[in-house]
Amino acid sequence: MIRTGTMILAGLVLAGCATQHSSEETLRQHGYSENYVAGYHDGCPSGKRAGGDSFQQAARDDVAYAAGGDYKTGWDYGFLTCRETEAQNERTASIIGAALAGSMSSSHGADGIDARDALKDIDTSGLENLGVGGL
Repeated sequence: MIRTGTMILAGLVLAGCATQHSSEETLRQHGYSENYVAGYHDGCPSGKRAGGDSFQQAARDDVAYAAGGDYKTGWDYGFLTCRETEAQNERTASIIGAALAGSMSSSHGADGIDARDALKDIDTSGLENLGVGGL
């Protein structure tokens, strides 16, 4: 259960890293202007930050945004899309963290493995921010 949860979390992180680049390429392939793609490129990490990813930095070219046009439209789309995706990822990680924490409340899981013993030599201190306390 612990390895499965860890693999799921790692998959979510990797998927989140790949999404923005592939989305920008897809936008270009569908004929969106470079200003639209630039707006999306700035809006997406801003949306991820608003959705709960504290590692992302908000970015916006205020002059281009105020001028309206493709940059503003791309920024708004990137922000809204990535904010919702990140919020969903945060909810999923929270559910997985709660499930892992629940499985850790007793010394043996359903599979008979003592999870605390299995983790004794692994540094799990970084998992505290994921809602998996008490490891």
